[in-house]
Amino acid sequence: MLKKMFFILFLMPFSVFAQNGEIISYREMVELTLKNNFDLLVAKNNATISIMQNNYGNAGFLPKMDIVASGNIANNNTHQEFSSGTGVDKNNVHSNNLSTGAYLAWTIFDGFKMFATKERLNLLEQQGELNFKIQLENTIENVTLLYYQIVKQNQLIKGIQASMAVSDERIKVAETRIKVGSGSNVELLQAKLDFNAQKSNLISQRNTLNEYKSQLLVLAKAESSIRFSVDSSFVFDDIQSMESIKEKIDRDNNSILFARKNILVSKQNIKIIKSQTLPTVTINSNYLFGRSENGAGLILLNRNLGFNAGLSASWNIFNGSLTRTQLKVASIQLQNSSLNETYTKLHLFSNADMAFMRWQGDKELVDLEEENIKLADQSLHITTERLKLGLGNYLEIKESQNSYEAAVTRLVNARYNLKVSETTLKKLTGELVK
Repeated sequence: MLKKMFFILFLMPFSVFAQNGEIISYREMVELTLKNNFDLLVAKNNATISIMQNNYGNAGFLPKMDIVASGNIANNNTHQEFSSGTGVDKNNVHSNNLSTGAYLAWTIFDGFKMFATKERLNLLEQQGELNFKIQLENTIENVTLLYYQIVKQNQLIKGIQASMAVSDERIKVAETRIKVGSGSNVELLQAKLDFNAQKSNLISQRNTLNEYKSQLLVLAKAESSIRFSVDSSFVFDDIQSMESIKEKIDRDNNSILFARKNILVSKQNIKIIKSQTLPTVTINSNYLFGRSENGAGLILLNRNLGFNAGLSASWNIFNGSLTRTQLKVASIQLQNSSLNETYTKLHLFSNADMAFMRWQGDKELVDLEEENIKLADQSLHITTERLKLGLGNYLEIKESQNSYEAAVTRLVNARYNLKVSETTLKKLTGELVK
């Protein structure tokens, strides 16, 4: 499964930012980030390590084989006396010894430790995959919030520009009235002040927009000099009932799944420790060659070549209660793993309750502000037309502008907050990666 995910990531497009200033969709930005993000690459490497370590050799199933060779030479003065009455008395006696062999040791029973170890390695590999998925979710969440923060800033900028267009019209109308002698400098000055204030706000919003774009480029590990645009609107998905959300959290949330794997790992650790109370049986085999040559003594030349095999068994009866202590500690660790799984579930359910209530409130606010922006837009349009016809005054149009700007800000904030709540719920239910 994990290898398949890696393969998909590597097939993602390289040239998302082919042209400066092109519009990058949310999906394209996610794909680019998933391919290049540093934290995700580290998580992928860690998951790959857990895959590589999961093998029968690490579990202890395979035999161990060594080739050993040794040799030495000597030059000694020898004096020997035998019971027969004869003796040897020589100086500068040369001797040499050479031995080599292949040694095989294969543990065929170790109290089922190797089976528990292999299962533990399987679980650690699965945890590595879950860690990768958790980092994947965190990365997608960060991309989502930054991307739609940029969308939010774009919509705020559009609202400011729309209000600036009205202020510009106010300036033109005030200048025209002054020329025909029916206006005053107060209206003109106020219109220019409002226009400059909006222009200042526009500059600040653009700076904020560029900051969010830079943060998104860092997350995607793209060049900071790249210029790009994003989609101009928010896209929302449907959220199901709270019961369905909790069911998905219990079934698909990667943090809960990781905690459950921890429980299983703790159980395998207990099995590994219990294996110390059972005997160990090992097959031993070797193929040896040995040659010894002496310049003096009863044996002048000794040479051996052959195969040997045997079986050895050991059983530790008492080791100072170390195994008992280890079992007690492992049992407590298993309890901690179970407590952590329970806490994780309760914590996520609580977060889901709050996120769902926020989502419901944010959805109601969006619907309300969508209606308000229509009213504010109609009001601004009417007062602008009245101003052109000479029926309105600057106080009326100013109040209408303020209402419009406030409505735009509330609507855009409500849309972004709804997206945040939606993203939180999708992450909790494991749907963000999907």
